[in-house]
Amino acid sequence: MSRSRAIWLSLLAWLAVGGFWLVVTRGYHPTLLLAVIVTAALMTAYASAVYVHHLLLIPRYWRTGRPGMYALGLVVTMVGLTGLALAVIRTLYLHSHGPDPDPNGVYVHFAIDLFGMAVHLLGAAGVVWAINRRMQK
Repeated sequence: MSRSRAIWLSLLAWLAVGGFWLVVTRGYHPTLLLAVIVTAALMTAYASAVYVHHLLLIPRYWRTGRPGMYALGLVVTMVGLTGLALAVIRTLYLHSHGPDPDPNGVYVHFAIDLFGMAVHLLGAAGVVWAINRRMQK
């Protein structure tokens, strides 16, 4: 399978995952528009982390025997993209519903979203591994 075809298929998979999360989490947001924006922000961050991981970090650092740089790059990518998505979400919520009544809300949501990123990254790595293994047979 060509790389461009694989990327297009992965984008379709990300849309499906985003649709799933929109349906599952719709009730946790005051409006459908906010639910769509939150889901889109998180799915964009998660997908971006996966693409950076598979297309940049693994070839550049992991395969060249530089695990420290790989780990640092992965942490910086995950923390940065989670922070960016959370900034978008919190800004929208601030403008539409005022400040968060929970003084620790930003930390709680950051931890939840970072954990979500790790789960999606591991899931995507598992899918890539399974596909590569199947194609080698």
